[in-house]
Amino acid sequence: MTRPLRMIVLPLVLLVAAAAVGQEHPNLAPNPGFEVLDDTGWPEGWRKGLASYSLSRENPRSGDHCLKWANDDPSVYQMCSIPLTLEPGKRYEVRGWVRTEDLRGSGAGATFAIEWWRDNGEYIAGVYPGGCSGNTPDWTEVRGITARIPDDAGKINLLAYCRKGFVGTAWFDDLSVRVYEGPLVERMATSLYRGETTGGAVRAHVGLNLLDYDYAPGDIAAHLVILDGAGAAVHTIEPLEIAAESAVFAFDTTALAPGDYTLRAVAQSRDGRLSGQAEERLHRVDAAVARKATIDEHQRLIVDGEPFFPLGTYWNTCAGDERSMTKEKLDIYAESDFNCLMPYDSPNVGIEQLDYAHDKGLKVIYSVKDFFVGKHGIKTVEGERETIARYVERYRDHPAIVAWYINDELPIEMYDNLRQHQVWMEELDPGRPTWVVLYQIAEVGKYLGTFDVIGTDPYPIPDSPPKRALDWTRRTVSGTLGLKPVWMVPQVFNWTAYRYRRDGETIVRGPTALEMRSMAWQCICGGANGLIFYSWMDLWRMEDLGLEKFEDRWPDVAAMAAEISRFIPVLLSTEEPLPLEGVEGSKDVAWRLYAREGSTYLVTVNSDGEPCEATFSFTEPVLRHETLLGADTVEHDGARLRVRFEGLEPKVIRLEP
Repeated sequence: MTRPLRMIVLPLVLLVAAAAVGQEHPNLAPNPGFEVLDDTGWPEGWRKGLASYSLSRENPRSGDHCLKWANDDPSVYQMCSIPLTLEPGKRYEVRGWVRTEDLRGSGAGATFAIEWWRDNGEYIAGVYPGGCSGNTPDWTEVRGITARIPDDAGKINLLAYCRKGFVGTAWFDDLSVRVYEGPLVERMATSLYRGETTGGAVRAHVGLNLLDYDYAPGDIAAHLVILDGAGAAVHTIEPLEIAAESAVFAFDTTALAPGDYTLRAVAQSRDGRLSGQAEERLHRVDAAVARKATIDEHQRLIVDGEPFFPLGTYWNTCAGDERSMTKEKLDIYAESDFNCLMPYDSPNVGIEQLDYAHDKGLKVIYSVKDFFVGKHGIKTVEGERETIARYVERYRDHPAIVAWYINDELPIEMYDNLRQHQVWMEELDPGRPTWVVLYQIAEVGKYLGTFDVIGTDPYPIPDSPPKRALDWTRRTVSGTLGLKPVWMVPQVFNWTAYRYRRDGETIVRGPTALEMRSMAWQCICGGANGLIFYSWMDLWRMEDLGLEKFEDRWPDVAAMAAEISRFIPVLLSTEEPLPLEGVEGSKDVAWRLYAREGSTYLVTVNSDGEPCEATFSFTEPVLRHETLLGADTVEHDGARLRVRFEGLEPKVIRLEP
């Protein structure tokens, strides 16, 4: 339901900035300064036997010792760790100090991390803040904040390390791990694309941190205020609901006069200890702005006025790489049913390549993800914008480009910088959305305001079960409050492309054709609005390593694309399906309902490797069914469909009411 707008005189006490109850929590990092030594002279509790690490007395930040990392072989990747004991349900802040000397490589460099694992050894998640590289003779602080530690985290480690591929020297000292208590109000998201509305219903979700302070929803008062262009409060909306992590508002904007407004969410604890606010823009317009590409109210990408389901892969475009968007490679790719590609290093892509992709009917997501201080010769924040503007202005009118890639797994500590990049992109090209991809699955909601479309990249094979694709998609959708489009990044590559060493390191397997298909359909059933697979370039890299020929894996990848492409008209349909009353059976079965041309389509998949079944009960009888994908192991009796699945099997079933 939506709430009518009403006039308000807002008490000034609620317009204060976030106020936190500050207290210093104890440091939970064991042996944080490497000062306590065991009988062998090694820092007690820290992992031994790693050739890259040594105890050092070279200019420690405090005390007598620090930890030193030195490495001259980019294929060596070692992490020094110590076990942690943390409380489930809490968030923690990790801080530490690093300095570096001639530290070279790609990525964050010398840093710290916290990881948590299940008792069976399955990785769950972690926090990996950006660190230091190059020459940083002065001690520099590194900081990161974990997601809430889950109940099934059986093993938790604190790590001091340098990212894979680095060479040089780094030192670590003075770590701390403390309970983190965030602001009462974090960020807000609305159901509007870039805040634009022609009138009608709007939903707004506001992130809250009640769990940090042991507050119950009833302990909080909240309002959503609409401010006009002069900053005057003209309307207020009461929340539909307040929960531990969000407040939900719904209202109608039809009565608003055209113009620019600010949505301000304000919350205060009833005991007066905490208050906070978050803001979003709202643009009331008479008619929707015409754009090359936009996002509609159904979270679909609209290109040249038509709905478009992005189905593509990551490409490599490193300078000098003859495989990068050459006509020969684009010819191979264009014969498949993929409809777009994402050149990972797009600055190496020029007009000629974009023209050829366009001629082949391929759309391009252009990357400007790397234009930050310290990269590409950029020395200032102003230089970031100048560099981004140079590329956007050069290519923004090209018909092949449908979106911009602006963040590849950068840490939440860069939020202000990432937010600024989003604002710049809205100014530089109002006609195309931005896309970001994160591995920080537990933190996706914290990135709201830094993107138009988001994806996450579960790559489970072979270390974890394929069902991670479903789990991550659902968490991405829920983490962004169900209000943002999700283009997921499923795995088609073999991890050996990154782990292989010619000195005999164990070679791991890539996903099977069934695993790839299942993970793709899991993403769709979990709520994805597009799929950009990782990666085309690694199919060729395996051939370069002499491990797997491109033509041995590409047919399976292309067949999967053809299978999905066949159903794109269904996936883009916004018709109302037959209502589902309930589902019984295996919890590993995921589903999503669509309707097209009067028929209902049950898109469903078994996310587990073992056979199972599920029964779908509809509100009215189904006259007939037709299994369009998968085995026809379906029985229907009136309004009930009993479906049996093989391990990982996807199915698409057309229902005629």
